[in-house]
Amino acid sequence: MIYLEKARGRDNNFNLIRVVAAFIILFIHSRALLGLEPAGDPLYPRLVELGGAAVDTFFFTSGFLIAGSLFSRANIFDFVWARFMRVFPGLWVMLLITVTGLGLFVGTLPAAEFFASPATHDYFWRCATLINGIRYKLPGVFESNPFGAGVNGSLWTLPVEWRLYEYMAAAWVLFALKPSWRPAAFRYGAPLVALILAIVAFTKIEIHNGRDNIEAPMAMFFFGAAFYFWRSHVRLSYYQLAALAAALGLAALNRHAFLAVYMLTLGPIVLHMAYLFGGPIRAYNRLGDYSYGVYIYAFPIQQSLVALIPGLTLTGMNLYACALSLTCAALSWRLVEKPALAAKLIPAQATERLFERLRFEFLEWRRRRMA
Repeated sequence: MIYLEKARGRDNNFNLIRVVAAFIILFIHSRALLGLEPAGDPLYPRLVELGGAAVDTFFFTSGFLIAGSLFSRANIFDFVWARFMRVFPGLWVMLLITVTGLGLFVGTLPAAEFFASPATHDYFWRCATLINGIRYKLPGVFESNPFGAGVNGSLWTLPVEWRLYEYMAAAWVLFALKPSWRPAAFRYGAPLVALILAIVAFTKIEIHNGRDNIEAPMAMFFFGAAFYFWRSHVRLSYYQLAALAAALGLAALNRHAFLAVYMLTLGPIVLHMAYLFGGPIRAYNRLGDYSYGVYIYAFPIQQSLVALIPGLTLTGMNLYACALSLTCAALSWRLVEKPALAAKLIPAQATERLFERLRFEFLEWRRRRMA
C-alpha cells in the first residue's frame, strides 16, 4: 500500500501515462483523417470513446499536478510563469514550423498570397494567444483531404486548459487578504465544482446520446485537483486497483450507470498506475516529457501525410505519424520546452519585483494624498 500524501516529487509514471494518452489520441485521429469508419470502441459505444478517455486522463493528471504546483510554490507569480513557459514556447515554435511548412510545401496558394492572407494571420494569432478560442483552417491547406481543412484539431483543449489555470490562479488571488482560508476553500471547492460539472456533462450526454461537451474534461481536472487536496486520505493498493477495474467493467453492462462509474473511477485508476508501478518503468522519466510535443504536432503531421501520400493505409499512417511526431516531440522538449521551463524563474522574479514596486508607489501616493 502507498500513502498518496507521501508520494512527492517526480518519482511517478505521469510522463509515461500522458505520452501513452497522446499516442492513443494519435491512433484515434488516424482513422478519421483517412476518412475511415470509426473502429468498435472497447470502452463503450457512443458514450465514452477511447480518445475521450485519453483526453480525460490528460485533464485529471493536469488538475492533480497543477494543484500541487500552486500550493507547493505558494507564489502566484511563480505559478503563472511556470504554466506560461510550459504551454506557450512550444506552441509558438510548433505554429511557426507548421504554418511556414504548410504554406510553402503543402498548401495550394502561392506563398506570397498565403502569408499575406488575413485568414493566415488570424489563425496564427488565435492559436498563439488562445484568446477567444482558436482557428482550425488555413487558406488553401488540406481542402481536399477526406477529413476536411482542419489543420490542428487537437488544439481545442488548450484554451480550455489555460482557462482552468486562470481559474485556479484567480481563486488563489481571491484569498490574498485571508490566506489562512485558502486550504479549506480549495479543499471543499474543488470537489464541489467537479461534481457540478460532472452532473452537467452527464445530463448533456443523456440528452444528446453522445459526448460533445467540455464539461467532462473540466470535471476531470477538478477531480484531479480534489484528489491532491484530499491526498492525506488516499491510499493506493493493488487490491483497490483491481476493485476499481472490476467496478468499471460491471458498470459497462448498463449504459446509464457507466458514465457515472467511469468518471468516479478513471482518476483513481490513473493515480494507481502513476504510483503503484515502479522499478524499470520509471526509467522512462529520464527521456523527458514528450507528451505535449506529440499532442501538438501529431494532427498537422497526419493531415500532411494524407495530403502528400496518395493511397496511404492506416498502418502506414500510424507508423509514419508516430515516428515523425515522436521526433518532433523529442526535439521540442530538448530544444524549446525544457530550456523554457529552466528559465521560468527569471520572468517570475522580474514580475514580482515590478509588482512590489508598483504596490509601494501606490501606497506612497495614497499616503501623500491622505496627509
